[in-house]
Amino acid sequence: MSALAQISPHAEKACRPTVLVAEDEVLVRGVVAQHLREAGLNVIEASNAGEAVDVLVSGEAVDLVFTDVAMPGIMNGVMLARWIYLHRPDVHVVLTSGSPEWARALPNERLFLKPYELDEVEAHIRGMLTGCKPRN
Repeated sequence: MSALAQISPHAEKACRPTVLVAEDEVLVRGVVAQHLREAGLNVIEASNAGEAVDVLVSGEAVDLVFTDVAMPGIMNGVMLARWIYLHRPDVHVVLTSGSPEWARALPNERLFLKPYELDEVEAHIRGMLTGCKPRN
């Protein structure tokens, strides 16, 4: 199923932030996405950075990308974050990785090391998404 097909059925509701979860491990992605949906957020799922970029260029309203660092394909999560900073500066980015080396390599980024607490991830995301953006 494509990333666009993973859009929450409530995505059109105004003032309900949308999080794009980019994670190649399907079980991890599913658990995170379900937790954020149950917390009242719209969630779009992508299995790699390429799918995430497809969503971001599609015009779909996305407020934050929660991305794994190590993913297959020509672009990893760090490259995705840089792409977002250049092409979609309105979108927040939160990184995650199972490797502590990334925390040292990315000292200015918020990086959740796996395994992480879902409630902590949710609280951090909510803190970054204060206020409502009008939807077109």
